[in-house]
Amino acid sequence: MWVEKPISEKQSMKKKLIHNLIELAIWCVLLWMCFGCIQTHPAEKISFFSWYKVIYQQTEIFFQNIFWKNGDLLKQKYSLEWYYQVLITLSEEKPCISRELIEDLQTTYESLQKEPRNSLEHTLQYYIDKQYEFDEELKKECELN
Repeated sequence: MWVEKPISEKQSMKKKLIHNLIELAIWCVLLWMCFGCIQTHPAEKISFFSWYKVIYQQTEIFFQNIFWKNGDLLKQKYSLEWYYQVLITLSEEKPCISRELIEDLQTTYESLQKEPRNSLEHTLQYYIDKQYEFDEELKKECELN
């Protein structure tokens, strides 16, 4: 009959440490390989870096809700910024959209980005109304051409 020697606590901790260091090294290599793959594909690269932006925005909204209770306004502002970016991208791709409308969109988007948090309650509705106006103008311009 085989009897195992009792392993001391130091030896078992050392064994666990070595195992965990090897596992950490393997995961670091895999992560490095994934990051390298992401860097070679433009769409993946954009989504990777926009992920940081989303995490930052969600963290900011969370703290706004805890300390100042206006996180919903900030969330609306970020979703409007995203929508304006989509409108600008779509309008730049379509030849039927006039250059003046694109410039007006970009100007409104930039002013929305610069809008201070404490004035969002009073100015957010203006940007929402402008969004609907831009939507209608984009549809109208493409229908005419």
